[in-house]
Amino acid sequence: MNEVKIEKCQYCGGENFIEGRITAYGRDVSVPTGVFSNVKLYASICCDCGSVVRTFCKTPEKLSSKKKTESE
Repeated sequence: MNEVKIEKCQYCGGENFIEGRITAYGRDVSVPTGVFSNVKLYASICCDCGSVVRTFCKTPEKLSSKKKTESE
């Protein structure tokens, strides 16, 4: 995965960010990629205003392999 560097928050101009896993009711929110696996979702959050400035998965290669399987 290519590293994406966020330098400024588009909402407040803040430069401090934290990264966290997205959960709902204590369970991971994920994208289904197959019968037995899911790709967990994460967010980059501005520490100054609390805005979620990016949502992503850390294993995009699992998404592309699922897409190939579905199209076959």
